[in-house]
Amino acid sequence: KTRKMNLRKRLDMCCISKQIAETGSTSKVLIMTDVSRAQRAAFARGSFLLLLAVSCHAFAFNPAAPHAIFQASGRHPVLRARSSRPAASLKLRMVSQEMVQGVVDASQAGLHLAFADQGSNLAGKFFQASLLPYLAFLYFLNNNGAKTPKLSGFGFGFLLLFVIATIPTGIISKTVYGVSLADVDWLHGSAEALLTVTNILIAVGFRDAMSSGTAEGERGTLKIVAIAIAALVAGAAAIGSPVLGFEAHTPFLAGLGDLPSNFFASMGAASEPANALSIPTWAIHFSSVFEWIFAMRLVWDYADASKDQTWKGLTWGMLPLHASGVAACTYHFFYNNPDLSFLVALQAGLTCLGNFTVAIAAARIALANGWKVPFFSSTEAASQQGDEKKQFLESKPPQESDTMLIAKLAGLTVTSAYLVKYGELFLSLPFQANAVAAIAMVATPPALLASFYLQKAAAAQEAA
Repeated sequence: KTRKMNLRKRLDMCCISKQIAETGSTSKVLIMTDVSRAQRAAFARGSFLLLLAVSCHAFAFNPAAPHAIFQASGRHPVLRARSSRPAASLKLRMVSQEMVQGVVDASQAGLHLAFADQGSNLAGKFFQASLLPYLAFLYFLNNNGAKTPKLSGFGFGFLLLFVIATIPTGIISKTVYGVSLADVDWLHGSAEALLTVTNILIAVGFRDAMSSGTAEGERGTLKIVAIAIAALVAGAAAIGSPVLGFEAHTPFLAGLGDLPSNFFASMGAASEPANALSIPTWAIHFSSVFEWIFAMRLVWDYADASKDQTWKGLTWGMLPLHASGVAACTYHFFYNNPDLSFLVALQAGLTCLGNFTVAIAAARIALANGWKVPFFSSTEAASQQGDEKKQFLESKPPQESDTMLIAKLAGLTVTSAYLVKYGELFLSLPFQANAVAAIAMVATPPALLASFYLQKAAAAQEAA
């Protein structure tokens, strides 16, 4: 009730003043609003807060609540910006009833880790089911005796901001543009940037712990930067369309690095569809994939540095999540072809599976380091054991400097972005709904990565 009252104070909620009129084949809803820039900005902020509040109902696994409210009242609530001008000076803005219904439909979709609005209800169910095991993963990973680097623990928790961000951005893409989040480049890239930040925090945390010999390093400045980026993403989502005038296919970061549309036309390249990802958005995707692979390798090495081999189980647990990211990239490679929307359900299923596997891996780490069922163990004993565990983290200087590592990652990311974005224009495959090829593209990178770690495990056993 308090949340609802505060929302009403901020947004000045009101009901429709006139009956819905039939205009042709489309029902219209009248929304009273001022046309000044200040009023548009206020409307944008209010809309974002409303969408976030509606999403919270879905986040609480009560997706039917918003729709039930609308059905009970018989009317759709609308927003009206405050204005000191007389009512006669206000203009009527027509917004389709389908747009309002889109808010309800999007809120009913539930928890979306990444673009589940593109797929069937199965994808939404998978994404909902993935939340609880991930929370269990965070619980076990951050218990006192696990020796999890603090910055990495913060990074794994930061992923929840990415989860939350995809909900209002997904709703905005549906209600404002009538397309899925994956087809709105500037929103797509903004949300995906939070995943990149997450992976950076995780990787830097493990790298710092092994180089310094302690898991206590936090890098406060890096945390502040991460939170600032999250705030920028939220702000961009709120003002991008109504204030800055961003369209559905406005490129992320103004398309920094994009080549002219006809650059390769003379060489026989095909034309890009309107929903093709920009270079910055492709770079964000590849950066996330490469950083996750790097983090998996660091976790594997951390097992040796901490003399706790159960950490290697976390590397295996992270593998399905890597496959989930590959599935998303594969879907974008085919320009988000609706005939391949099963890739979204596959991505959701791999995310759900991955959250279960990392939760199991974290539970094994916790158990190996003295975790006991709460209320049945001594807190003091567990704390003492945790302090003892902090003492034997073996210091292992990094093989290359931070500058060299960043340069390699940046070069690999940018090169991959250009090769995929413009290289696929010379192929016919991306313009076809080839399910067999899509599945092969999703399966190959994780299979190669699994083979790599199987060989490492076999070599370690032989050496022992």
